[in-house]
Amino acid sequence: MSVRAKVTLRLPGLRQPMALPVRSLLVRIGTLDDDRPHLRGVEIDAVERVTLHPGDDEVPAVVEFWYEDADRYVRPGVEYRLGYGVTSGSSSSVKCWRSGLGQGRGEAGAEGRG
Repeated sequence: MSVRAKVTLRLPGLRQPMALPVRSLLVRIGTLDDDRPHLRGVEIDAVERVTLHPGDDEVPAVVEFWYEDADRYVRPGVEYRLGYGVTSGSSSSVKCWRSGLGQGRGEAGAEGRG
């Protein structure tokens, strides 16, 4: 099931402004057995923002981790690095808030689990 989470965005390595909502970003949720990054898709939106800018820090947002088994990987308090769209060696990331996890769209109780 997909997971919807209240998050904080850190974007020091963003290459260029990015219009919101962003529906096809990848986050790194771990490493595969062959040492390649384990990347999964997310949709990001920030209330009261229409654009994310390089260097933005601590931007409150909502992220939909839209892959089928997201509830196996997404945990409160964990920081997930963006998989692309950022400069090499940057630490742009999505950090889940402790109280913001819930089921994905179309599910009852979409906020507050966790």
